[in-house]
Amino acid sequence: MSEPVDAACPPWCDQPTGHLQVEPAGPGDYHISAFIVIDLPEIAGIREGTAVQVAIEQYVTSTTIYDPLISLAVGDDDPDSEALTLDEADALATALSRAVTAARDAPAHPPSKQGAVPRPPAGEQP
Repeated sequence: MSEPVDAACPPWCDQPTGHLQVEPAGPGDYHISAFIVIDLPEIAGIREGTAVQVAIEQYVTSTTIYDPLISLAVGDDDPDSEALTLDEADALATALSRAVTAARDAPAHPPSKQGAVPRPPAGEQP
């Protein structure tokens, strides 16, 4: 028979000491940190106001402590979440950072006027 898994919380766990309810040969429980919630304001015509929730979760059974996962959820009311391994979350963070850098470093283009016909440069005939 396996030794019981250590029920001590990792440093990032927000739950009270002793929160794990793991039964031998029963279901497991989670260490959880509601790490951060980012409120996203409305962008007219593009999205309604919402929130992105980032959490750390780790499933524990009586015999196994699984690797922690980073959970991403979008929405205020009962959002669906996507669990990512630490390597996947790191790759996503790197990709987002690169995309932000590329967008910020690109030359600015003024917004186009819908339906407007571009004018030729001064002195040129259309």
